Amino acid sequence: MRPLPATRLRHSRLVDRVIAAAITVGGSVVLLAVAFLMIFLVAECMPLFRSAATSPEQTTPSDATVLAALEDEYRTAVVVVGSDGAIRRVTGTSAGAAELLAGVIGPVTTALTSPDGVILALVDSAATLRTFALTTRIRWQGARRINETTIDPRWSTTIPAAARLLAVGGSAVAPAVLLSAADGAVLVSAESEGPTSATIALTLGAPATTGAVSRDASQVWLTGSRELAWFQLDSSVGPLAPAATQPLDGQTTVAAPLLGDTTLLLGDDGGAVTAWQVVTGAVTGSHRLERSAVFPGRGRVRALAPSQRDKTFAVLRDGGGAIFHLTTRRKLATIGELPAGATLIGLSPRRDGGWVVSHDGLVARFALAVAHPEVSASTLFLPVRYEGYSTASLVWQSTGGSASFEPKLSLIPLLVGTIKGAFYALLFSAPLGILAALYVSQFAPPRLRQFAKPTVELMAALPSVVVGFLAALVLAPVLQRHVVAVLGSLVAIPLALVAGAVVLRAMPIRVRRHVDGALEIALVGGLLALATGLVFRFEAAIAQTLFAGDIEHWLLHSAGITYDQRNALVVGFALGFAVIPIIFTLAEDAFANVPPSLVSASLALGASRWQAARTVVLPASSPGLFAAVMTGFGRAVGETMIVLMATGNTPILSFSPFNGMRTMSANIAVELPEAPWGGTLYRVLILTALLLFAMTFVINTLAVLVAERLRQRFGRLAA
Repeated sequence: MRPLPATRLRHSRLVDRVIAAAITVGGSVVLLAVAFLMIFLVAECMPLFRSAATSPEQTTPSDATVLAALEDEYRTAVVVVGSDGAIRRVTGTSAGAAELLAGVIGPVTTALTSPDGVILALVDSAATLRTFALTTRIRWQGARRINETTIDPRWSTTIPAAARLLAVGGSAVAPAVLLSAADGAVLVSAESEGPTSATIALTLGAPATTGAVSRDASQVWLTGSRELAWFQLDSSVGPLAPAATQPLDGQTTVAAPLLGDTTLLLGDDGGAVTAWQVVTGAVTGSHRLERSAVFPGRGRVRALAPSQRDKTFAVLRDGGGAIFHLTTRRKLATIGELPAGATLIGLSPRRDGGWVVSHDGLVARFALAVAHPEVSASTLFLPVRYEGYSTASLVWQSTGGSASFEPKLSLIPLLVGTIKGAFYALLFSAPLGILAALYVSQFAPPRLRQFAKPTVELMAALPSVVVGFLAALVLAPVLQRHVVAVLGSLVAIPLALVAGAVVLRAMPIRVRRHVDGALEIALVGGLLALATGLVFRFEAAIAQTLFAGDIEHWLLHSAGITYDQRNALVVGFALGFAVIPIIFTLAEDAFANVPPSLVSASLALGASRWQAARTVVLPASSPGLFAAVMTGFGRAVGETMIVLMATGNTPILSFSPFNGMRTMSANIAVELPEAPWGGTLYRVLILTALLLFAMTFVINTLAVLVAERLRQRFGRLAA
């Protein structure tokens, strides 16, 4: 053989170097892309777990003792109500009277604002109760923004000198004021828009010490004599008895309802803040009060300030101030540098700052940076007791119908749904794919083998959206009508095949010799058709015998399982159909890589084709089979369209095959387009993608390790 010319040799080496460099660059780009993807996902998730922080701003004195205060949306000033009956806007540079309250003559003894800051109620020295609606309007003068606070009087009435102002609620049109009484409290509210008012007596059996009114004035909470009482108001004039009561451990000092009026916060003289909810009892129309959370602390609780944005609230104690969140049950931040003798605290409407006021009129403002208070490791992965729930639950419900909605962002239902869909898909596809590959590789005639493998591989070319469409509109209704027959076929078909094999083996050998590949396929197909046809023919009799004629009714009343039309069975068949080509191709390659000499040696020793396949081919190809199953699992985990269309896409925490589910990939596809960029939902969805990426990485790594162990164990068979 003549050597290659020098020029051709140099050309070949140059081509080799260019190709090697291209391969190196391509591989490096792929690795860098994966690395940058990981960096992006981690960077987008980090703000979810960033700690909150407060920073002090200016401290400004006002001109009188402050009884009530609030801050506008843009934090330009704190509006304070002084004991002289004047309203002042306190800014960072000056303090002065902005506008005197109309009709207020003489000193003011008590003043309160509603939790949403739209109603002001005050009592003057003549025991006259007056209510006002506070409105902040924004006016632009060129590029300059001007905030104007208007004060519109509502109704007024004379109250007993001994009555104390407990709480303010209702709407700006119809304010409601809660006053203490000898045997409980009195709710004073407007009969209609205008200056007149009506009263409802609330019987407690003792003078009320603290109270709260809902924003729609339909609920009232009272405390007195170490007892909490809840009143549900109707059209009655009174007196009303409490609809539910609950003993208290300590002496309550302050009460405030959180946004949504579902949870009541109570602060006591021991420093603890407890959250209470009204739970519907087992008897129709009955209610009970349950303590849902406790936020311990030191020092008497002076004031509570619920946020107007979410379930965040501020607590002012003798020992200092702090910011908490109800859903996560944790302290977000500590407020430092409080003025001496602080009596009032508040959060700005946008929850980006707040203020603390001392009794002598010092107004200390602070900035608050807390991006995602409703997210923590416990809310993402552990059961949480949400508002309206009697027990801690794992729930995914990212959006609601009102501004007071409490996001429920548990990832466990999505994780369970992902594993559930992949499990039922593999339960259908793994046995079929491996057995089909084994038959094509070891038993099928050559002509059938050349036809079967490309045909099965062409199944992978079918778009997943088409498979999902057919599963949702065709397979799901058929399965619901014939679920007994389908489940019966899963039992009857294997039994028929085993029975056919036993019968064939019992036949004389001269008969079995005439069963070639084509006849064998025809016999197996006939058995499958016969078993399936018999099950569908006698479906009604089977359902009547085993399930009293209605399997859906039987599941609901016997096992408490609801049958959903789009469920895990539908996903198992549809997603399994998409996974079969991958498992089949990889498994067939694994079988084909077994040296023919091993099979020939086992056959020469007297083993049958099945014995050779079971004792030689399967162990020798086990690493490839495991890799095929894990690859199919990864394909099932990452599938989006089939799961999205073939299930109800409901995040139900159930492993039942008759319920739907929501997978992590489907959840990202559904909610990410509508998630505000940089918001809590957006970052939680990015975290979901990161967990999906990590889960797939871990599964693939374990698959490689296990396959390597199997290769070391059974590799000597192929040596």
